[in-house]
Amino acid sequence: MKVQIEDNLYLESDGLQFIIKEYSGKEDSLGRPLYKAHGYFSGVGQAVKHLIKMKVMESTAQTLSELCQDILRIERYIESKLSA
Repeated sequence: MKVQIEDNLYLESDGLQFIIKEYSGKEDSLGRPLYKAHGYFSGVGQAVKHLIKMKVMESTAQTLSELCQDILRIERYIESKLSA
């Protein structure tokens, strides 16, 4: 399974686990795409929770109120991706 989340961010599985991968757009010397693994998960739900955490960590909120608004926006964004 390989599902695009956005841009170069994907959720993949290898038969044992789910992996959030970010592709660099570059290839190694054998022509294989290079990527950064953001985490390995036993279930899709855990991967989605980690994706929310990744997005929250990118927040530029200055107050608790702004952070709460960002979290709600991120959760709605993830839900919209799941229901599409």
